[in-house]
Amino acid sequence: MQKPLALIVDDEPDIRELLALTLGRMDIETIVAADCSQAKKELKNHRFDICLTDMRLPDGDGLELVAWIQKSSPGVPVAVITAHGNVETAVQALKLGAFDFVSKPLDLNNLRSIVSNALKLMNKEEQEPSR
Repeated sequence: MQKPLALIVDDEPDIRELLALTLGRMDIETIVAADCSQAKKELKNHRFDICLTDMRLPDGDGLELVAWIQKSSPGVPVAVITAHGNVETAVQALKLGAFDFVSKPLDLNNLRSIVSNALKLMNKEEQEPSR
């Protein structure tokens, strides 16, 4: 069985490294991107099981990326991570298709739980025949 593959999108190298290490310990392979354009390139080249994206990126924002992923890779769960979150932004992210909204500083136990739940949900949907 193949390991799940996660895309991590954040302009801060230490956050990318922290997320990659955390997911790696969960036996999840990771690919990292520093901005929207790099993330879109990776999304075109790989089939991801989950995406974690920062809200503020140098060439766009996480909401734009959520909407793009919903169109180009429907079914890939996306969690938006931000230090600048508010309820309005969280609601907007969820409406665009994000499955969760996580505030910085990151609670790694919460993050692990979110990722595990998203992967379980994806596996369940893949196993159920479409009606």
